Formats: sequence, C-alpha cells, structure tokens
Amino acid sequence: MQYLNGAIYLSVIYHNIVNRTVNLGSLPYISDVKDHGYREVMFHEDRFIKRFPRVLSLNRLQDALEINLFLEHRYKGLFMPPKRGGNKNPLGGVSLVTVQSLANSMSLFLQWVEKNNVDWQEVYAVSDSDKAKYWLPIYRYRKHLIEQVISKGIERDTANLYINHVRQFYEWARKQNRIDKVPFKYKTKIIKKKRKDGGLDLLFTDYGSDEKGFTITTTDLLIPKKYKQKKPGDAGLSPYSKEELKLLYASRELAKQGAKLRVDLAVQCGLRAEEIATFSASHVVDPALGNKAIYYLTIIGKYDKERTIMVAKGLMTSLWQYRNGKEHQDRLAKWQLEHGNCDDAPLFLNRSGDFMSRKSIGNVISKVRQELAPFGKSLKRDFHDLRSTFATNLAGFLIHKNLPIGFVQYKLMQLMGHADFSTTQKYINFARSLTFDKQMASWVDKLFGELVEPLQEAAFNPGFSGEVNA
Repeated sequence: MQYLNGAIYLSVIYHNIVNRTVNLGSLPYISDVKDHGYREVMFHEDRFIKRFPRVLSLNRLQDALEINLFLEHRYKGLFMPPKRGGNKNPLGGVSLVTVQSLANSMSLFLQWVEKNNVDWQEVYAVSDSDKAKYWLPIYRYRKHLIEQVISKGIERDTANLYINHVRQFYEWARKQNRIDKVPFKYKTKIIKKKRKDGGLDLLFTDYGSDEKGFTITTTDLLIPKKYKQKKPGDAGLSPYSKEELKLLYASRELAKQGAKLRVDLAVQCGLRAEEIATFSASHVVDPALGNKAIYYLTIIGKYDKERTIMVAKGLMTSLWQYRNGKEHQDRLAKWQLEHGNCDDAPLFLNRSGDFMSRKSIGNVISKVRQELAPFGKSLKRDFHDLRSTFATNLAGFLIHKNLPIGFVQYKLMQLMGHADFSTTQKYINFARSLTFDKQMASWVDKLFGELVEPLQEAAFNPGFSGEVNA
C-alpha cells in the first residue's frame, strides 16, 4: 500500500517498476507543516493519473529519480511531444502505454547500470577515436543488447527499441543540462529506390538523376542488421491462411463487436496491438456525413513514428456504430470520471474504463485457440501475424489489379511505416509467390474492393494529395 496526498492506493510491482496513482498536477507549492511534522508538495490543480509507472532502485535512488522525471516529462509533453495529431492524454504528451514501454526499457538499463557499477553520465571518451567510444556506458549497454540478440534472449527489433529509449533519455538529460553532451553521433541515411521503369518510379526520382531517396536522421547506436535472427518460413512472414482466417472470423469470440473490430483494424489496416490499444475514438467519424471512399488517419506507431493509414468506408461505418454503442459508452463514462473529458479517450476501453493493454488486445487469438481445441483445430499464428496478412494480401491485391510495382512498393512502405524498402519488398515477393485460389481471391477483393478506384487514381497521378472522394 502507498500513501499519496492523504489517500491510500494499491501498488503493483513489476520487476523494479511500480504502477500506482500519482499526482501530476500543475502549480506546485510546499504545504504548511502537517500533523506528522513534515511539509508536503501540493498542487493548485490536481491531476491524478492511475497506474503511472515509476522505476525503483534502492541502490541508485538518484538515477531512478532522473528516469522518473524523464517519464513524467514525456507524459506531459515537455520533451519530445507527439507530432501532429499524436496527443494521447490531456496533458499533451505520449500515452500511458508508451510511458510503460519507456519505463520497462529504462528499468532494464538501470538494472544493467547497477550490476556493472556504471556511471551512465560518463559521456567523454578517453580519445576521439571510434574505438575509444565503445568504452562509454551507452555503447557498452549496446554491446550487452547485441549479446542478448546473439544468444536469442531478445529479438533485434526489441533490442533497438530498448536502445532507442535509452537514447531518448540521454537526449533529455542533455536538454536538462544533466550531462554536457550526448555520447553518441548522429548520421543521415538515404533510403534509395533505383529506377526500373520511367513512369511510376518518378515517385522516387528527380528529373535528370538516376535515383533519389528519403533522407532520415539516425544514430550509430542501432543494432546492425547482421544480428537479425532468421525465422523459419518464407522471409520470416507468417500471414494467416484462408482456412485460419475462416476459423478466426467464424469463432464465437469474434461475434463480439469489439473483438472483431480490433481484428479488423489489424487485417484491414495493418495496425499492431499497441496501436489498436491507443487508437483514438476521435479518429472515428460518421461516414453518412460525407462521400469519402477512404479515410486517412494519422497515428503514432512503433518508436513513436507518425504514419498515415487507410480506413475503408465500410470499416469506418462499423467503427462509428461501435463508438456510439452501449459497450463503448458505458466504458467511456468510467473513463470520464477519472480523466475529466472524452477528447483523448481510446476507442477500445477495458471494463474499468481505462486503456486496454497490448496483451489484452492480442488475447483474442488465445481465446479462439481455446474455443477450437475441443474440435481438434488450432491457429498457428498470433495477433501480430494479422499485420503480415494485411501487407501480403494488399500487395497481392494491388499487383492483381495491375498497379505499377513502383506504386505498390511506395504505398506498402507508407502504410506499414517501414524505414527500409527491403522490408517492404519481402511482402511483395511473398505475395508474388502465392497462388490465391478463387475463394481466397474473392475474399481479398471483398476486403479491399472499396480501395480500388482511389488507389488507381493515386497510382497514375504522382501529384495526388491523399484525400479521395468517391
């Protein structure tokens, strides 16, 4: 149990992270001496946040306090606020889901700091050589993560997530003058796409040059691709088969409107579980008020990257019905009691009127497996494989509609949020290797049929703006 401003709250400990209700109010002041003989920090305007993560360490108390202030600043939007359309809480910062992910990464980093008796604030190498910098704490931690990947303890993508969060912490510390400089280097990277045909590849090509690319800024902390673990199967992709999709959609679990819509967002829009958990109700509008064939929504995805997804009119109609239905409205009322407004509420809330966890989103597959087990049937895929299903089927659909391959590559990369063409190309290659039977082709055509005309217009009009009316 924990005391906070005179009230008692239950703490849930996860490793060395405590999730509890905290007051992130505004205009702090020091109270008069209380009955227990101490002054307290009070706020002119209270803002209680339930289950806010705090990193604990009895051995590194000061470091833990620094990390917790970093988490608070991310949540309040005082550091790296979400880009346009990305606010996920009334204070203007990232969502609690993102803060929990940051806390987990920083907790692991702090455990490593403690175990190795490291001063994370050491930012100067003994010399300017590249070799010398690898003795700095952040590069030693990077090496530790690489060793974890090699030993198959974690995936390369997970390791990059951890090091990316630690990088953000160092950037915050520099901005707060807690360190004199960041101990890593920035570099620009150009993602190139070579010309193949003279038409559609103008999306990627300047006149008078052979190739052009997207310029991004990154650091030398990323885990190299050579450490990426190879997965069994074709290019590591595991889209659902026709039989598996039929079993999934015919299950009693997906007869529930909320569960079905969460699966639909993965299958039809390529959303990850965490992106569905934070999918804002404000994204959902009444299709009857307009004549759009596609709704373009801006979401914040993995690594806090902003990307635009497409929602077909049929799916938007179902989402609108759910938003105004009894389940969402009942849960929204509980959200409003805690948060005071509904503007930033997620579309999918749990029974307590709070954020659904990534695990809860993905549990729909486990429930379907349990439902199928007595009949001797099973699903070999997990929830994330629904994203592969979206990418593979959309690639096959676009190719089948004879859209230029340059546009297919561009559109998939945009919708999936990939930073590298080679990742997108895997889905295209896999889609080309599949032979859809008539039943599967019919299902895919029905799934993406609403998108045909708008995508054809976009494909043959490089100056296309993005918003399409039917």
